[in-house]
Amino acid sequence: MTVTVYTDGGCDPNPGPGGWAAILCFPDREVVLTGGSPNTTNNRMEMQAAIAALDHLSAGHGPCHIDLHTDSAYLCQGITSWIEGWIERGWSAKNGEPVKNRALWQTLYDLARGHQVRWHWVKGHNGDPLNERVDRLVQQARYELVRERPPAPSPEALTGIPRAVISIGVSCWGSTGPGGWAAVLRSERACEMLCGRQAHTTSNLLLLQAAITALGELTGPHDVTVYTTSDYLGLGASQWVHGWRQRDWVTRKGEPVKNRGTWESLLEAAREHHVSWQVVRGDPLPPDLAQAKERATEGAALARSEEVGEGSGAH
Repeated sequence: MTVTVYTDGGCDPNPGPGGWAAILCFPDREVVLTGGSPNTTNNRMEMQAAIAALDHLSAGHGPCHIDLHTDSAYLCQGITSWIEGWIERGWSAKNGEPVKNRALWQTLYDLARGHQVRWHWVKGHNGDPLNERVDRLVQQARYELVRERPPAPSPEALTGIPRAVISIGVSCWGSTGPGGWAAVLRSERACEMLCGRQAHTTSNLLLLQAAITALGELTGPHDVTVYTTSDYLGLGASQWVHGWRQRDWVTRKGEPVKNRGTWESLLEAAREHHVSWQVVRGDPLPPDLAQAKERATEGAALARSEEVGEGSGAH
């Protein structure tokens, strides 16, 4: 039997919570496998996807002719070029150090020997429909993992505090607005849709404003997870802002941080909470994020119509 397989895996951040996925295309049907791990790496997820695919075929179909496609050079080169040398050296790299992920490599090697596998490297995000699809499945698997198992509060955080989930969407006409923002706030009290619009703004300012407003709706300390599709908000709040503050609000390039005042307002809004910032990638978006995006788009359109109306009235 000949089977075409596409695999992918990844984390965000790396290391961190990750997902993997495999699409197995048989002559008469298709099988999709997905999974994830709360604390892993990009490379481990790439390998786990291939292992899951080969294991599925070994268990249910016996030896197969497999064309396995991956955008991971680590996986493709490791299994086709490096692994024989590792085995000859007793699972040591050329520099004498132990091979990382040895157990996974051993499992993958043993499974692959039961089939005739042709390994194909494909460039990621380059228009291959199945590569794009398996990437979306990875993002969804990771999202489901994070949603079901939110990060534990930091040691200094209060125990037993209520939880809240915030999903943020924005829409902006051009680089200076008008634009709209929306946030779905789920807490133990209720589920609320918060939204707003501004005539002169940017996408980045809208993101910050949405987060500030949603956090401000919470009464007392909360364990909060914020979902966004934006690196600017997600990575900015979880990683970049620490460096900015250490450098007195200057970027690594030595330039002043844009929107400093709004960032400081966000830090103040988040101060009493334990906040985990999660960037969601790929389609389809989770329902709350999709709803927030839709409402933000409606808000931007309304702000646009108001701007056009004011302009017409001026003549």
